[in-house]
Amino acid sequence: MGYDLHITRRKDWADESGPEITAEEWLSYIATDRSLRLDKDAEAARDRGTEASQLGNMNAKWYADPKTTKEEDACPIWYFKGNIYSKNPPPEMVRKMFLIADELNARLVGDEGEEYDSTGEVVGQAPSGKLGKKKWWKFW
Repeated sequence: MGYDLHITRRKDWADESGPEITAEEWLSYIATDRSLRLDKDAEAARDRGTEASQLGNMNAKWYADPKTTKEEDACPIWYFKGNIYSKNPPPEMVRKMFLIADELNARLVGDEGEEYDSTGEVVGQAPSGKLGKKKWWKFW
């Protein structure tokens, strides 16, 4: 199990009825950022003349060093239902995600709704009732 960070335009990232980042916006952003690359399945789709968005595969990998090709140096970042997210991103990826969110006129939030800033620090509290509530598996 991990903790996700979400790039979202929604008040609550999990609310599927709120404003979304479109697939086209995400793919356009990837095309302009040398540190992001579509994953291999999405690249193969493009090579066959099929848009990745038609297949639903708009996942990418972020490389701190855009010149590298080492898969072990990549951090995955996924697009799903109008949000972009990463699981357990390292601090440098959190900062990158903030920059992506800023460019897409969105926010960077954690699973519990807390907002992050450009340094990767929490700056905004989650909406009332979300943060600080014990998880169902915590009995103490």
